[in-house]
Amino acid sequence: MESYNIKDWLELFSYAATIIGIPLAIYVYYSDKLKDRKLKEKEALFTGHSLYADYLKLCLDNPELQVYSTTLNKKDISPDEKKELIIFEILFTYLESTYLYYKDQSADVKNNRWEGWVNYIREFSEDDTFRKAWEMTGGQWDKDFMKLMNEIIRRN
Repeated sequence: MESYNIKDWLELFSYAATIIGIPLAIYVYYSDKLKDRKLKEKEALFTGHSLYADYLKLCLDNPELQVYSTTLNKKDISPDEKKELIIFEILFTYLESTYLYYKDQSADVKNNRWEGWVNYIREFSEDDTFRKAWEMTGGQWDKDFMKLMNEIIRRN
């Protein structure tokens, strides 16, 4: 029977570390890259939402200008109705941002926090103006968010 000395054991451990360590390092590297990419995508999305909400606030401050919605400007709606639609569209922007934030969170976080937002949507969905605003703007949002909103509105 062969006797192994310390050098042989260290060599064996180095092979094992190489066999296990390199694939593990590759996995960790690509996992971090994926997380970074998702984070950058979310940052870009939230920045876009924030800028869009700022634009809508400008539209709200200047309803006499025909800059909000070209299709809406062709319809006969009052300035107050137009303001309500803009305000609800700002709300939809915030709700979509919140939905997209919580979408990738753990089930515990979703259950504890997102459910409150769903209740908030349910309350608003009882309002005719809210539903009308959703119908007029409902095609521009994230598909999963639209599905959720449509389901909540349909139930109410």
